[in-house]
Amino acid sequence: MAEGENKSAGEKYAGSRSVLQVLDSLLMGSGQKRINADQVMIILDALASADDPALLGRFPVLLAICARRGIELNSQALFSRYWSTSPKRRNLEKLLLASALVLERAGLEAPKNLRGIADSLRSNYGDLLADGALRLSAGRTIPVRNFHDALKKYAQGLQDAKMTREGMGPPWSVQLHRLLDRLFSPKQKDLVFKRLTGQSFTKTEREYFSRVVKKKLEAIANEEVGNIAAILTRK
Repeated sequence: MAEGENKSAGEKYAGSRSVLQVLDSLLMGSGQKRINADQVMIILDALASADDPALLGRFPVLLAICARRGIELNSQALFSRYWSTSPKRRNLEKLLLASALVLERAGLEAPKNLRGIADSLRSNYGDLLADGALRLSAGRTIPVRNFHDALKKYAQGLQDAKMTREGMGPPWSVQLHRLLDRLFSPKQKDLVFKRLTGQSFTKTEREYFSRVVKKKLEAIANEEVGNIAAILTRK
């Protein structure tokens, strides 16, 4: 039997509870605390055993933290603990594939090798999120919105922490933030505020802003578009 499947239920519960406390501390600090590749493997493994859909929804957030830290995923080390037909291994594979999809949709950076891992799994699972939920073993179901809500909260935490470090404090209203959330991904919204506050862009950010974000802003600023929006929202 593979190593990961030769533990008692009590040992698994105790181990999961411990590493999930570590995950909570990472999330509360918006990913600023130190973490290494081995710890990532342990936390991902524990998350795949969680029963709480909200907790499972944090899986892609940990991967976003890895991307910010330059940590690559050792999928071989993660999967090799289980037989290829193990429900636990299939859960891990599904969560990694789903995370790659939602990180891309949210416009957030993923670990460099996650795309390769996802591509290798895609033929086995197809479009996991087609019906708006991810289905795991033992009848567990994670609504896709749980992934997006967790990522949105994480991205907002990063932005708030950044503004606090720079001593700027958010000068815009809560309503403005909510409206921008409807129009822009977290990455795009961050670029909007960077341009507003005169912060410098990297070459990649500058190109992305010009190619995508600026065009959205131009459409929003267009008088005819504004008139049409005003007419339709009054009906």
